[in-house]
Order: sequence, then structure tokens, then C-alpha cells
Amino acid sequence: MKKLIAVCVVCMLSTFAAGAANVGTIDNGYPGDTEAQAQMLCDLGLFRGTEKGFELEKPMTRAEAAAMLTRLLGAEDKALSGDWAHPFTDVPQWADSYVGWLYESGLTKGVSTTIYGAEENVTCRQYCTFLARAASDDASYELLLYDGDAEEAACDEAGFVRGDAVSLSVRLLEQYYTKYEDTNGFTVAQKLINQGVFTTEQLKNAAWNVLRREYKRVGSTPYGSDMVLSCVIAGVPVARCSDERIYALYASQLNGVYGERNEAGQEYQLFWIDPYTLQTTELLRCASGSQTVALGRAGRTDYLVLTEPNQENNILCAVRGTAVEAVMELSEDTRNLVMFSCLQGKEGCVFQYDDSTFYCLEEDGIRKLPLAPGEKLVKVMQDGLLVTQNVSTDHTVISAWTWDGKAAGSFTVDNAYPVPEGMESEDAEYIAYWCSLFAPNLKSDNGTEVWGTAGLYRVTDGVLTQVIDTPVYDCEIDPADGSYVLLTSPVDERPGFSGGGVFTLTGTQVLRIAQDGTRQMLLADEPDHGLTFSEISKAKDGTVQVVYTYVMGMGDTYRYEYAVENGRLRALVHTPGMGYSGYTEEECTAEQARLDALGVGVGAD
Repeated sequence: MKKLIAVCVVCMLSTFAAGAANVGTIDNGYPGDTEAQAQMLCDLGLFRGTEKGFELEKPMTRAEAAAMLTRLLGAEDKALSGDWAHPFTDVPQWADSYVGWLYESGLTKGVSTTIYGAEENVTCRQYCTFLARAASDDASYELLLYDGDAEEAACDEAGFVRGDAVSLSVRLLEQYYTKYEDTNGFTVAQKLINQGVFTTEQLKNAAWNVLRREYKRVGSTPYGSDMVLSCVIAGVPVARCSDERIYALYASQLNGVYGERNEAGQEYQLFWIDPYTLQTTELLRCASGSQTVALGRAGRTDYLVLTEPNQENNILCAVRGTAVEAVMELSEDTRNLVMFSCLQGKEGCVFQYDDSTFYCLEEDGIRKLPLAPGEKLVKVMQDGLLVTQNVSTDHTVISAWTWDGKAAGSFTVDNAYPVPEGMESEDAEYIAYWCSLFAPNLKSDNGTEVWGTAGLYRVTDGVLTQVIDTPVYDCEIDPADGSYVLLTSPVDERPGFSGGGVFTLTGTQVLRIAQDGTRQMLLADEPDHGLTFSEISKAKDGTVQVVYTYVMGMGDTYRYEYAVENGRLRALVHTPGMGYSGYTEEECTAEQARLDALGVGVGAD
């Protein structure tokens, strides 16, 4: 086998399963869930539970928030050992030092000049404001919110709890410390290390499977020139590679952390890198000027595509630990098709080799899939079902296949999009090309459903089923009753708008499909409402929203929003912002009256 491969990969690794359980409304999307984040803060001396544990599901008073914030800033000993004054008359004795230190430090204020509100439950905005003041010179609480007002509203509606305080406190560690016009470029986590609150090694151990890990070249200080491959957690380099000539790039679909050394006139080297220590083990050497891209993974096997200079073909390679195996040769055209078509599934990867050949990449090797010629891979669903489409000028066939290539459902959708007037005189090849541009197809998915102008499909008991065969431009499931809320249009229309040089398909109709299949048209273009809806979104509180966006240019965008409530529409006021405008309160009232009169509004009889 040739001396092959090199790959440069930066990986964001985690050993916790995605979608881990969270306590409270605030979801950081970290590898570790809320309980793990609380344990991390505890291990770092920044959080303390009660005699009953962390009690993350319980509300937090403003007095308790003062104590937590003081610990989070590593100032508990200072607060308890000092004589701190405050003007508040309602602070319990146990919290007096915490509130006093925060007050004299300019980090907290009362609900009035003499009342702190110690026994009141803290709100999301109040706690974010505490944190913002601790890290910056202003109280811009939005700094800590990923989704702005929507996240705050959802949190306060559900009730702010200790778990939410933990999640927001952990977010703070990744924020840059800019208080007192600090321009050193340190995150809050690094600032606490510099102050001796905890060590880099303690952060590494406590946060290893809890926070995101990134592998990239950084200096030992934010603006240092000693750039080497490092493992970075919360903006802190917790491990550094001893070889400054090794680079890494991001490829989250791989298992391992790999590095490359590629110097002019020198052999290209591939290394396996220990993710914890960043110690390197050389795997392979190949000719200078080689390059490798990551294709995907299957179990503990990583698949890479190698291109070597002066070689006719590319090589598809499997890397298992420190062993590398050449799997197949790929021409340049085939390589491009493989890279473009490859889909990652839980069992491994699938890709198209040519017009009629498909392969699975599994942990133990490669296997040919018995799919029909003309099929195009669309999606690997969460349960491993493969979805393909075969598009022609007259119709599209949507099919599903098990991982071993057995048929699991097939549907034919006719192409009803009309040929424009005057095009009948064009030659047949051009007309066929035009028809193919607007043929039904699938483009989007959420893991269990897949949709597009060919309709909406879902996996039921391992088989693909058709929900609707009319165009679906966006889809959400209403958590209130499990119904689908869809953007759609008549089958012979493809409405949309152009903005920034891109044409975006939109819907003229909002359709609701109940779990029993009952259909309810929430909004149609009869009578003409003049709107084309661009998306169905879901707010943090689970409310499904219908959004209309109209782009008039680079700086003129209209955004109108509707909430779906019990199968009816409520027009929402949208506060104009930079480049955006929407319903004012007066316009919103008028639009709600129109919806109610049509029988689709929340105020309809």
C-alpha cells in the first residue's frame, strides 16, 4: 500500500450524548447537561448545593442569587471576611456579607433605595444583569441570552430556577472579561485562573466532558505569538502540543483528533493526537503537497480521502486507531461526486459512486448498496432509513431503503408545474431542462420528517409514509397537540422572493394537519392577502409561529409574525429594528380583525 494520508482536523469532542437532559428552561447545548454543569461549578468552588443536593429545579431568591454570584466570582472568602455596608433593611443575616460586597462592588442594586427584595424570586433578566455587571462595564443582560427576549420570556413564564442560574453562570465563563475597560482578551474563566480562584488543570478536569472542546492553534496568551495546536475550553488553552509545526482543522464528523505537518520540500505527515495531553503518534508519511479531507465515520473507524501529487487517482482510506487501510481508488470526478453526495448516518456513511452505484461505509469496511439507477441520496433519517429521489420531467419517485438496501416505501409525485406560455416552440431538450428545474423534490428535514416541493414524509415503524404530496416549504410540529403546521402552495405554483441574489421559495398557504390526518387551512390566498410566508419557526416556549418576510433590498425587510394557538392565528406586534419593520400595534389589531372575520383568528366565533 502506498504511503498515504494526511488529515488536519479540529474536533469538538464530547462523550455525553447529544440532547442530554436539562433542568430549567435555559439550554446551553453543551455536551454535559445541567446537573453536570452544576457539578463542574461545584468542583471549581463556584457553586454550592444544599443538604439535599443541588436542587436545580427550585426557584432562587435574590439573596440566594447574591451568594451564588459571589461564589461564582471567587470572592466568597473576601466577602465573608470583610466589613461591607449596604442600605437595605430586608437582607437576612446569613446573606448580609454577600449583598454588602456585591453592593460596594457595584454589582447589585435593590428594588428600591432601602429594599433589596431578598426573599423575592430572582428573574432571568435580574440574574443576567448581575452576571453582565460582573464581566463588563455595563448591565447589558442580553449578553448572556442566546435567543434574546424569546429566551427570557420562556424562562420567566416557566419560572426561573436554580438550574437556569447554573446554565447562565456557565455561559459567563466563556464570555470575554471587559470590566474596567480590560482589553487583555481573557475570558471570565481565564480571569478567574489569573486571580487564583482555580487552576488551568482544575478547569480541564472539571469541564472535560461538560463544556465544548476545540482544537486549534493559539498562543499561550490571547495575543501571544507562540501559536501551537491547543485544546481550548471556555477560551482557556488547557493543553498544548509540544510540536509547533503541527496544524489541525475542524471536522466534527470524525472520531479522532488528527494533526498534520506539511512543510515545503518535506514529507507530509499524519499524526494521531491524544485529545487530553495532545501527545502525538505518527501514523503515516506521504509525498509533499498531499492533502486529505474527512469524509465521515462509522463506529470507531474514520474515513478520509487522500490526494497525492502526480497520482492519477485519489484514495479512500479507513483509519482505525493507528492503522490505515486503502479502501478504494477514486477518479477526480468520482471523488467530487462522493464528497458531494456523502451522508452521515448512525450506522456509518452512504455515498454515490456514479450514476448507478452506491456504497455504505461501515466500521469493518465498504459495502455496495443495491439501489436503482437514477436515484439520488437525500437523507439518512435518525433511525437509519435512507431516503432517495428519482427526478424526471414528468414526475418524481420518492423512495426509502433500509441500511442493507431493502425497499421501505415508495411514492410517485407528478410534476404539475406548467411550462410557461410561449415556451412550447422551444426544442424538447430545453423544455425538459426547464421542467426539471421545477420538478418536485425533497430538500429539508428534522431527522424524522423530510419535506420539499414533493410533499412531507415521515418514518413510521421503520417505513417511509406520506403525510401530504403538495409542496411543503417549511414544517413544525405544534407541541400543544402534535399537529403539523406547514407552509404550502398549490401544486402548480412555486412562489418566492429574491434577496441578496438568492431566490427563496415561500408559501402562500398555512396548513394544519392533525395527528388523525384532518386538514385545516389556517390561511389561504382567498381572499387575496398578498403575503408569501418564508418560514415556520418555534419560539422557546414551544409556540409555533408563521413568519412573513419580504426583502426590498439590502436594508429594507418587512417581517410579519403570527402565532398558532389551538389551531387559530394570532397576529403579533413586531417592533421595528434596523432594516426591519412589521406590524405596529394598530396594524396588528386590524390584521387580527381580518383573521377573525375569515374564521381563522383566535377571536373568531
